[in-house]
Amino acid sequence: MRMNQVRMQAKRGVQSRIMAFGNLTLWSGCSALALSLVMDSTAFAATSTEQAKKTNEARSVTKQAPSKSKGRSRKLSHSTGLEEVTVNARRRSERIERTPISMTTMSGKQFTERGITSVDKIQNFAPNISFGNVASNSGVANAAAVFIRGIGQTDFSFGVDPGVGMYVDGVYVGSPVGAVLNMVDISNVSVLRGPQGTLFGRNTIGGAVSVSSLTPNERLSGMADVKYGTANRINARAFINTPIAKNLYANFSVGSFMQDGYVHAPYQKNQRELGNQDTRVFKGALRWHPVEKLDIVLRGDWTRDRSNGAPFVTTGVNPSSTGSMIALNNSLAGGTLTNCTAASCYNSRYYSKNTNYGTGNTFSNLTSWSTSATIDYKLSDYLDFKSITAYRKSLGKFAQDRDASPIGINYVYDDYVGKQFSEEFQVNGKALKNRLHYSAGFYYFNQSGADVNPTQFYILHLNSGGFFKDINYAGYAQATYAVTKKLHVTAGVRYTEDNKTFSPDQYYTWTIGAPIISIPPGTRIVPYKNYHNNNARWTPMVNVSYQINEELMAYATFSQGFKGGGFTQRLTNITNAPPSFRPETVTSFEGGLKFYGLNHKLRVSASGFYTFYDDVQLLVADETNIGPYYTNAGTAHIPGFELEAQYAIGNGWSIYGSLGMTDAHYTKLRASVQGLSLDSRFVLVSKWTANLGMAKRIDLGEYGSLTPRVDATYRSKYNANLNAIMYPTLIQPKYITVALSARWMSANERYNFMVGLDNATNEKFMAWGSYSGSFGNYQKSFDRGRQWYFQGGVSF
Repeated sequence: MRMNQVRMQAKRGVQSRIMAFGNLTLWSGCSALALSLVMDSTAFAATSTEQAKKTNEARSVTKQAPSKSKGRSRKLSHSTGLEEVTVNARRRSERIERTPISMTTMSGKQFTERGITSVDKIQNFAPNISFGNVASNSGVANAAAVFIRGIGQTDFSFGVDPGVGMYVDGVYVGSPVGAVLNMVDISNVSVLRGPQGTLFGRNTIGGAVSVSSLTPNERLSGMADVKYGTANRINARAFINTPIAKNLYANFSVGSFMQDGYVHAPYQKNQRELGNQDTRVFKGALRWHPVEKLDIVLRGDWTRDRSNGAPFVTTGVNPSSTGSMIALNNSLAGGTLTNCTAASCYNSRYYSKNTNYGTGNTFSNLTSWSTSATIDYKLSDYLDFKSITAYRKSLGKFAQDRDASPIGINYVYDDYVGKQFSEEFQVNGKALKNRLHYSAGFYYFNQSGADVNPTQFYILHLNSGGFFKDINYAGYAQATYAVTKKLHVTAGVRYTEDNKTFSPDQYYTWTIGAPIISIPPGTRIVPYKNYHNNNARWTPMVNVSYQINEELMAYATFSQGFKGGGFTQRLTNITNAPPSFRPETVTSFEGGLKFYGLNHKLRVSASGFYTFYDDVQLLVADETNIGPYYTNAGTAHIPGFELEAQYAIGNGWSIYGSLGMTDAHYTKLRASVQGLSLDSRFVLVSKWTANLGMAKRIDLGEYGSLTPRVDATYRSKYNANLNAIMYPTLIQPKYITVALSARWMSANERYNFMVGLDNATNEKFMAWGSYSGSFGNYQKSFDRGRQWYFQGGVSF
């Protein structure tokens, strides 16, 4: 009896040490596809639990084992169940199943093992999120349009803020331009759903997407991989982490992402194709840890993106747009909108699903760089101080022939400069014998820039755009009190001041003449002076969580969110002042359950929500204006839910999936918007989203392991028109995409090779569309379709 007890204790000790030092990836229990019990190697370099605590967003943690124990610890993981995951979503380390927040986290390693190199693909692995790369009324080829639970924004204009906050290493990214990041040294990507306004920087009315980079550590490590695939796709990445001196560490990464386009453009220079990729990324970080209480991390990055332009085509005209510029062109050519055969007519010869016949120079050139410094000082065992200082600058020139024909109907050009500086001070602590955890801080954000738009329409040419300056101040506090060991109450509040200044430099440069329109060149569209839009708001949050038993937790949350007002940038009609719009607000109620049990083999999270959405800021293109404009369209209600689960079946098998429902609908509209009704669908928002995946790790002994995987994603129909008004041809029907892959890993986990097939069923769904009644043509941008690839890599 005594001997058996000793043996059992010894066995448990061995298992404990293996689990503590095994090469395992801790992944978020909230993520439907953030599970991978069959993952074979680290994608980049391991990060320790202590390093993860030094970030201010949710983080998966990978622990590195000695190479001789890697195979054994990995096998133990498959046989015993899921791994424990800790996150910092509330500025302190917590187990994911004990964190009362609806969130999804996916590690950089998990992206790599699925062959993914772009952050926007997170929409395939998390419920109720849409992450698009759109060219909204411009030629930009890299601009993020993110929606969470129906709330977001499609435009990059300085005049409006994103509805979902994008954060990189704790720094808020003020502009969507360049925010569709290529993955080079990514530690993880987290999606936090619902208003997050008491702890995050600004504009998290819909939620937040937080991207974390790998932090330098004391271990010499590195990786490199190369991918080759469809349309001469060549992705090459390299990363190295190295100690420099005692308590001084650095890492550096570089990436090159190349691929030919897929929309033919026979009249462009060298008959180039639109939708290509030509991106270079350089990143570096330096960490200094002079004493145990102080940690300083300096980061920098530089990105250059040179694209032929966003992939879009014209598929037809709206037969009802008899007052459009295309109708006028055809009338002057002796025909009608839908029946015109002269050489100068705009007709079906320019309609296509894979060819753009535009002759105006179409391109997108972006360069951006940023730097940040994070100082973390532990004042005592109960109090921690953090400072995050950051600067970011983006330069861009992009243009688009939006009528996709040799006829000069609609040509736009942007000369874009954006600069931002931010500073955040945080105090995080605990008191009352650890029953009280609190966070408080001050946030400052200053963004300035210019977006100058020389624009050419069929009946007039003008200089549009202007200069912008945004200044945002905020103070916040949040505390969690343990009423009992099972019952916790959290309360927080944030005060925000948001001040915007717009200086429009807008005037006519040419008009077609009488009797259509005749305005002297140089005539100002709007007086050239500063215009202000200032707002302030308190946003509270209350959360109650109860640990029903060791495996099950329930929670309920009340929260409010706020996004400042702004200006319509694109003007064509003479006015005394640029049209402005008010802030939008949400009031959200949420309840959820989190389960982690069946001997640590099953993790489930479920949440339901009901959101009251007021003064909805909407980009609209209707018959009343030549260009799109912003308005407070009205109010909406958004009920819905999310369900995510991961199950370690055993014997190397794992299954994971999620289901989301967002029933976004308007309840009251202002009559000023033509074409919008209570039945209108939200832009880029599907009512139903779902994904399901399965993987099997096959042990090949001394020859390593092989992991085949299948992932399926479903999205119900959505309104693809970036300019809001619904048209049947711009409704994308429901679709399913399937990704297949198989990854081999050597026994020592140093070498890997992968083959994959994305969108295996070759779904040609509409990523986005655009229509303006002033011009009359339907623009559509389709997915590339089926893609194959090979990828090989090495790590140490």
